[in-house]
Amino acid sequence: MTSKPGRPKGESQTRAALITAARECFLHNTYERVSIRELARRARVDAAMIRYYFGSKAGLFETMVRETIAPVAQILTQQFHGALHSPEALMQAYYHMMSANPALPRLIFQVLNNQGDNEAFTILSAVFREMLGNASDWVQQLAAQQQLNPVLDPQMVRLSFVSLMVFPLIAPRVLMQEFGMTLTDEWLTKLLAHNRIVMREGLFNPQALSPRGKEKKDA
Repeated sequence: MTSKPGRPKGESQTRAALITAARECFLHNTYERVSIRELARRARVDAAMIRYYFGSKAGLFETMVRETIAPVAQILTQQFHGALHSPEALMQAYYHMMSANPALPRLIFQVLNNQGDNEAFTILSAVFREMLGNASDWVQQLAAQQQLNPVLDPQMVRLSFVSLMVFPLIAPRVLMQEFGMTLTDEWLTKLLAHNRIVMREGLFNPQALSPRGKEKKDA
């Protein structure tokens, strides 16, 4: 790849090193406690490179978040080009992303539940409003193609789908221990298979819950 005029050689490696350092720092410490000096030290580059590539610590944080969630964001945005993916494909991409970055769910939960004027909240809330907007359009397209249960509100379907994806990964540790939840590929594959059945068939036997089913049982 030809280097851009004025840019140092090995720029892609420097940029990648800074994003890796950002994941290591921001996913295991609060945004405010992560300094530009620490980010540069971990990346083994001059601190000036952060401003050079990202403009600021906030710019590096946003780039790290967007590049980390890119596999999921890409699926949601591909709908506009005629490639409407299945719920299972989206959920699988999400779990794969989270298994590679197990600390990310708690970072998101922590930042978005501590609203304020801090840069991390502003960045994350903007990114996730964008993703939820794309998710809303995606669900509407599923409804238009008659892939949703017609008796359900598409926006409530979106809520249920997001809940299935997100909640297990931000559950309290005591709950994760109770259900043997681990953010490994093996466990997340098992969860995906379970959620696929829940989405397509439901949790309960409809005949057992219906009045007609109860009458047959009583007879």
